[in-house]
Amino acid sequence: MTHRTPILAFALGSLGFFTACSSGGSDNAGGAGGSASNGTQSNGTQSNGTQSTGTQSSGTQSSGTQSTSNASSSGTQSTSSATSSSSTGGNTPGFGTIFTIVLENHDYAEIVGSANAPYINSLITQYGLATNYSDSGTHPSLPNYLYMVSGATQYIGIIDLDPTFFPFPKNADNLGNQMTGAGIKWRSYQESAGGTCKLSTNGNYAPKHDPFLYFTNIQNGPNGLCAATSVDYSEFAADLAGGQYDYMWITPDLVSDGHDPANDPVAALKHSDMWLSTEVPKILASQAYQQNGVIFITWDEAEGRNGDSPDQVPMIVISPKLKSAGYKSSAATSHASYLATVEEILGLPKLGAAAQAPTLMDFFNLP
Repeated sequence: MTHRTPILAFALGSLGFFTACSSGGSDNAGGAGGSASNGTQSNGTQSNGTQSTGTQSSGTQSSGTQSTSNASSSGTQSTSSATSSSSTGGNTPGFGTIFTIVLENHDYAEIVGSANAPYINSLITQYGLATNYSDSGTHPSLPNYLYMVSGATQYIGIIDLDPTFFPFPKNADNLGNQMTGAGIKWRSYQESAGGTCKLSTNGNYAPKHDPFLYFTNIQNGPNGLCAATSVDYSEFAADLAGGQYDYMWITPDLVSDGHDPANDPVAALKHSDMWLSTEVPKILASQAYQQNGVIFITWDEAEGRNGDSPDQVPMIVISPKLKSAGYKSSAATSHASYLATVEEILGLPKLGAAAQAPTLMDFFNLP
């Protein structure tokens, strides 16, 4: 993994150019920007409203018809194509909290069926797997994270940058802003952040893995929005028990997410598998999940280490609403499909590439 100095990054960034990555898809340390105000924690950052079941309405129902073909037996491959979604989200009733966990820098072929990831593969056996799912097609990590919450990579990519470094923060719409505007309660949990709204790298915490920080309407949002929504992972347990959030994004730190050690992908994968085996059962045991919640587990980008697609990563879908144990879909989907699915469940307009992307709704038993 190559580390570039802030001086070099600033000089290149100010000219609008970026140096190329030393290897396909590998992360580079975040750019300049120095320390920034972290904001103060808002007292009672969220109201104590009751748990949403996805019934908020802010947009019309998608006119595209969703594939309704049933999975055959448990673990059989679905060959039906997911349908494209319209540009306005359709409120989908019957869903509870949406959980999202994003891990780092491993290909589909490195994970699925691997003895180095026994817990991950146990989830695949019990729940759902998108077998033809891709990252954004842009590397390294940051553009993929931004794509997942805005439907666009927001910059040329090439190197990762901190959210205080040009061209960030961006004045662009995003899932966080949509949810805030619709009154949907949400939070982003960052392991090892050590505080709220952390805008610079610190130890095993990297802001490049918290995409919400990169938008002006979140980073500089009113009423302490950034500090209220971007918090340390230590707050997750209490929030999970409270059951008041409709959307919970989780980023493990650089060791737990499989990023490090960067020169040993097998050891890194084992780290992330162990972390998931400890943390996911806590979610599965919660009322927030058991009341028709859904967990999306995916990887930010592929590395192309095995000679397969440089962009194919697993997307694991876990939910009481899943059609069947071991359900698989071979429909061509991507990080834009993730965003389209979340926006459809929450009844939000679909941003950027999500407007034309097939969704992951074929995984679920719908009314």
